[in-house]
Amino acid sequence: MANTGFNGPIVHGPAIDGAKYAYRTGMGMMPSAEFAVLHDDFLLPFATNTTVGWAAIVDTGGTSITNLTATVGANGVMAMNSDDVSEGSAIYGAKAFQLIPGKKFMMEVRMRTNDVTDGAFQFGLSAVTAATNPEDLWTTTATDVLTFGILDGSATTGMLADEGNAGTAVKAGTLAITADTWTTLAIYYDGATAFGFVNGGVSVSTAVTVPEAVALAPFIGHLNGNGAGNNTSLVDYVRIISQR
Repeated sequence: MANTGFNGPIVHGPAIDGAKYAYRTGMGMMPSAEFAVLHDDFLLPFATNTTVGWAAIVDTGGTSITNLTATVGANGVMAMNSDDVSEGSAIYGAKAFQLIPGKKFMMEVRMRTNDVTDGAFQFGLSAVTAATNPEDLWTTTATDVLTFGILDGSATTGMLADEGNAGTAVKAGTLAITADTWTTLAIYYDGATAFGFVNGGVSVSTAVTVPEAVALAPFIGHLNGNGAGNNTSLVDYVRIISQR
C-alpha cells in the first residue's frame, strides 16, 4: 500500500532545520499522540489588553497590549508597550505544561524590541499566574520558573531558573539581541538540560536549576527599565511543543 497522509516537516520538525535550528528537529509541528503543540500567530482581534486564549497583566499608566494586524516584517503581531519607569505588560496561560525528565520541551518566540539596554523581555514557564506586576512572573524568588531573554542593562541574553523554591538565579548567556531587529529566541529542554537559543545559536545552558514535574504556565513579558520609558516589544508568534 502506498504511503498516504501527512509526513515530513508537517508532522515533525524537518531535518534540514538541524543546520541552524537544531532544537526543532524531531519535534512535533502539529498536535498528536506524541506531542502537545500550541502555536499562536496573534492574528485574531484583541480586546483591550487581552489576547485570545491568554490572560494579561498590565502595569498602570499608558502601558498596554495591542494587536497590529501587520507591521514591518511580520503579519499578526502583538505589541507590548510601556510608558514609564518599571512599567510593562505580560500575557500568561493556564498551568498546562511541565518539564518531565527524559521528555523534550520547546518554547519559541519571534520578537523585536526597540531598546535592548533599558528594559526586559522575558518568556518561558512560571508557577505564578494572576500576579500584581508583569515582572512577578519571572522575578518571584519563591516559585518555580524557567525563563529566557534580556534584563535591564544588557542586550546579552540570560536564563532565569529556580528549582524547589530555592530562589531565582540568573545564568548569563553569550549571545545578544539587536535593537529593532526580528530575532528568534527559544528555550529547549532535552529531558535533562535546558538551553537558551538566539537565532538558532546556543547562548546558555543549565542542568541544575530546572523545575521538573510541576505544573507551569507559559508567559511572555515586557518591562521598561529605569529609563524614561516609551519602549515597545513586538511578538510575531509563540510556539510551544511538549513531548508526551
